[in-house]
Amino acid sequence: MHDDDRALRDELRAADPARTLPPDSPTWLDHRMEQIMTDQSPTTTTVTREVPRRAFRRWMPVVGIAAGLAIAAAIVVPLVVGGPERTVEALQPPPGGGLASGSCLRLEPATVAAQEQAFAARVLQVQGDTVLLEVTERFTGDVADRVEVLQGDAMTSDFSGVPFAVGQSYLVGAVDGTITGCGVTGADSAELRAVYDEAFPG
Repeated sequence: MHDDDRALRDELRAADPARTLPPDSPTWLDHRMEQIMTDQSPTTTTVTREVPRRAFRRWMPVVGIAAGLAIAAAIVVPLVVGGPERTVEALQPPPGGGLASGSCLRLEPATVAAQEQAFAARVLQVQGDTVLLEVTERFTGDVADRVEVLQGDAMTSDFSGVPFAVGQSYLVGAVDGTITGCGVTGADSAELRAVYDEAFPG
């Protein structure tokens, strides 16, 4: 050992604050070492990272706008596309082409109530002999959204002397896919509406 090493060692001993204390006994040192080796308590602390609230608040308007756009799309897209396709069925005109007959009895609510299909409709269009009706009210039976029927004869029909007219409303009764005449089907007048209301109360 060099002289410099001895001098450094002496300086370190002189700086030791515990140099004047008596050395610990071997028994105490063994006991302390055993405690250190058998201590199972965790010495580390788990730190949970907290998401900055400022960043979350900054994204809240974006989330709200996205939700609003999704709701608007759910409403607007069906309107733009046209929504679900409407159901259409065809009904035959009364036998003989007319809706009135000289052998018809006075119209009674029971006659209207006996119809398999009864509904109110408005004429959307007339193309040639084909009339397209849009159903506006259903009284009885399974009726499609729209109904096609052949145009009646203006001279023999029961529509106040005129056939189906675009934009006009009618009350229609049908049995076995055929429109019923004898006044059951006609323009949606106050008189015919009263008979339908009595036939289908509520």
